[in-house]
Amino acid sequence: MGLFDGTKRRHLNDLEREVLANPTPQNMVSLIERYMAAGDEAKALEMARKAVEKFPNSEKVQTTYQNVRRLQLQAEITEITKALRRSPGKSLYERLASIYHSELGNRTKAFETALEGLAKFPQSDGLHLISGLIRMDRFHTDFLGNDFTEAVHHFEKAASINANNYKALVNLARLFSEAGSFYKAKPILEQVLRANPGDTNAEALFRFISENLAKATPSLDDAVAEIETRRELSPEGEHVRRIFDPSQGSSAVQVDRAKIEAFLVGFESMSGYKCSAVLTRDGQQYASHTRGMVPKERFTKFLQDIYQCSEDASRRMDIGTFVSGELDTSVGRLAMAEWKGYIVGILADQPAKKEDLNAAVEKFVSLLSVG
Repeated sequence: MGLFDGTKRRHLNDLEREVLANPTPQNMVSLIERYMAAGDEAKALEMARKAVEKFPNSEKVQTTYQNVRRLQLQAEITEITKALRRSPGKSLYERLASIYHSELGNRTKAFETALEGLAKFPQSDGLHLISGLIRMDRFHTDFLGNDFTEAVHHFEKAASINANNYKALVNLARLFSEAGSFYKAKPILEQVLRANPGDTNAEALFRFISENLAKATPSLDDAVAEIETRRELSPEGEHVRRIFDPSQGSSAVQVDRAKIEAFLVGFESMSGYKCSAVLTRDGQQYASHTRGMVPKERFTKFLQDIYQCSEDASRRMDIGTFVSGELDTSVGRLAMAEWKGYIVGILADQPAKKEDLNAAVEKFVSLLSVG
């Protein structure tokens, strides 16, 4: 037993050194799972938080983090859920939505909980705040004008219900400023700073817009429409965003086309691999590769059609934009994912397994993470 424990300890030490030297979504998730198997929830959570910070758009990392936190919070979630069945209460909905949003990072569950709560308690400034934060998160990811409008609505509603909800006011000023509507943001910030003169983010934002009033947009609607068309904020908008999220820049990254082409060739080592392609967020081909069974041009067109169909449907249903998906076709299983402005599609047949395709997608995420 002692030898067995010692072997497991050495494997854990080796994995820790690997993550320290060259962190990837795969090895960080493996380390988290090892910690959980060893019963060390504290280290598992610490590593999960580091993984989310380094690879925020890795679906596997996000899922693993949520699983770790869910285990820790499961008792409270269960208790709140039972209490809601017995006697729905505003504070219960606010806490549950906050757990899903702030502590688990599960935007979908948080939004569902907030909307369910608002249907019963429309005067909950807390639920309007959380709904606004979720819409703002989506706006920063997808740059859709509807998310901007809905976030503004929820922040304004929260502030009208509770004049002391300064978090709603600060985020409202932030959104206006990111769109260049400095004259709308300025009086809101003045109100916040009169009550909370030590709010560092509000102070930094107030200084910035005061120095850049000459660059204010004449039309908020036009500015938001331009952001949606460009799928990115203006330089001034990005500056505002970094006041609140210093680690977050523009979601787009630039990776050399030849580097991606060479990377796709590496998929040939995967059993069952047929072909792959990478698109930009506007649906244009960026790179592609095939083993020869399926023409590159045909697969790329197939990928473009699926992506565009998904984008159109997502916008009509108001559920954001494409993130990831899988599809069984007559020529094999297709795995797709979007990360940092690129969409990768990988087609494979038997004996490729779902895990093989997921691992291939995660490798693509790792490539874009290091640039």
